[in-house]
Amino acid sequence: MDSSVDTYGPMEESLMNRIAGEIILSKAPGDIMKKWRLLFELGQSELARYMGIAPSVLNDYEKNRRKSPGTIFIRKFVTALIEIDSKRGGVHIRKFAAAAKDLSSTILDIAEFLKAKSVREVVEAVEGIILAGRESQDQPIYGYTVVDSLNAIKVMDASDFLRLFGANSMRALVFVGVSRGRSPLIAVKIYPIKPRMVVIHGPTKPEDVDELAIMLAEHEGMPFVLSLKQDVPSLISSLRNLYR
Repeated sequence: MDSSVDTYGPMEESLMNRIAGEIILSKAPGDIMKKWRLLFELGQSELARYMGIAPSVLNDYEKNRRKSPGTIFIRKFVTALIEIDSKRGGVHIRKFAAAAKDLSSTILDIAEFLKAKSVREVVEAVEGIILAGRESQDQPIYGYTVVDSLNAIKVMDASDFLRLFGANSMRALVFVGVSRGRSPLIAVKIYPIKPRMVVIHGPTKPEDVDELAIMLAEHEGMPFVLSLKQDVPSLISSLRNLYR
């Protein structure tokens, strides 16, 4: 391993322990390893080279062809993720930094999927109408965050926006209490980290959605979906069912 990082801060250690714990406790550890490699936006060959193993070995683990990896291998895998990202500025590591501000009234629900769901599956779960990005329905989604749109405007600042991404940005940001949908898309456009898809809840038909919001989503190449779920509790319940 081409390691030049000798010590890790509390944020890195916490993240490393979390990833390792998920791998150890999973019945399909290869799926978890693949998930985290993709979340860190690393190719198999690059990660394997840094770990000092053949890409075929990592591929076999990710496909669960080998028995569960031992602690030494898991440590090497997790360390490689952190060290590579650290050398690139720690963008992914910082996604896990938690601010002290209480956002419980703004982040109504948040979860990570153990295995990817497709954009199409999320659309079906929220009884959605795709307003933009129809061609991206097979893209993977690894989690969701349900955001109270009005409270977000009232209490959140730019640094808080990072907390909407939970453990990864390959997720659906679901904004509820929306009037026309422009504000969520403007926020997404100006923030450097992008979600995989945006869902809004509030308008009762596509014609009620701001045309600028749709244009912004199309410009970002991002699926933009209007949920027609009856209310917020049923919307959250359907998203949670995807996790189970």
